[in-house]
Amino acid sequence: MIYLDNAATTNYKPQQVIDAVNDCLTKYPYNPNRSGNKLSLVLQNKLYETRRKLHLMLNNDSELHVAFTGGCTAALNLAILGTAQRGHIVITTTEHNSVLRPVMQLKKKGYVEVTVAQPNAAGAITAEEIERCLRPDTYLVCVSHASNVTGTAQNVEEIGRVCRRRNVKLLVDCAQSIGYFTLDMEKANVDMAAIAAHKGLHAMQGAGALIFNKRAIPRPINYGGTGTESHLYFQPNTVPDCLESGTLPCPAILAMNAGLDWWLANWRQNRDVVTEMQRTILDGLQKIKGVVVYSQPNKSGIVAFNVGKRDSAEIADLLAERYDVAVRGGLQCAPLMHRYLGTIEQGAVRASVSCVTAKEECYSLLNAVELIAKSSI
Repeated sequence: MIYLDNAATTNYKPQQVIDAVNDCLTKYPYNPNRSGNKLSLVLQNKLYETRRKLHLMLNNDSELHVAFTGGCTAALNLAILGTAQRGHIVITTTEHNSVLRPVMQLKKKGYVEVTVAQPNAAGAITAEEIERCLRPDTYLVCVSHASNVTGTAQNVEEIGRVCRRRNVKLLVDCAQSIGYFTLDMEKANVDMAAIAAHKGLHAMQGAGALIFNKRAIPRPINYGGTGTESHLYFQPNTVPDCLESGTLPCPAILAMNAGLDWWLANWRQNRDVVTEMQRTILDGLQKIKGVVVYSQPNKSGIVAFNVGKRDSAEIADLLAERYDVAVRGGLQCAPLMHRYLGTIEQGAVRASVSCVTAKEECYSLLNAVELIAKSSI
């Protein structure tokens, strides 16, 4: 199978990631913070090491504020629900449902009002547009670092300057940017960043993280055992313990740890391959009669397109069944973006490459799409 659905999850896992999972399951099958045995303490130190790497990678403030979660969706929920207050939130058209739905749940309950910032003609959310949307009671702005539909990246640094000047917290969804391009939280005035491990870091599903600064320490949204201060009837206040109730997904976190090391050693060549393969597909699709392309060159390796007016899910099924090419059809959990693109009924076909995608695989997709497009004329 030719796998071009890497924006959902990357299928290539480096050997050191696989080894890290195996080591956790065989050498450290314990619970950190729950026991004083030496192997449990080794595991606890590895979790600390992972926090430290994420802290350094995103250049957060001086505090080691990293909370592990079950994925990027859980991290975004922690950020949004854990800092919720009565007032106003700004989101953008590019947001995934993992931002849209918790925000709209707050709106449904009558806690907040919501404004959606619109892209310009190039698909970018400008700082001017964000500032236009702000109100005196705005307390949070949510921005997707890169669209999971088109791959378009936002200038978070410019947006961050506006938010900091207006004393508004900035949350950035890094699901499609982590491992592809970097974010400097301190420089960009980002207060919270949510990440996934199973995409650009090539780790496994089941772990993510919320990295936050002292301006935006979230309240717990889950309650239970933390392994610390167990005499308390109520959730402890210690960060990040209070945000990590229950057993952590240690194999997935250690996979993230190894993925961070692998990224650090290989990011330049990975970036070059992703950029070249994305551009190969983009350029090829733009030459096929009847194909509409919604993406521009981007570092996340994403190309969104349609074949005429045909349903995107039908095209994705044809590519899978006839040509053994895996892509993603439908709305990609981003309905606001599809309304902006005018594809809310049709959806879009999303092809997404990775650092191991070969040019021959890109050509196979292009040949298949051309044959489908010709049969549609």
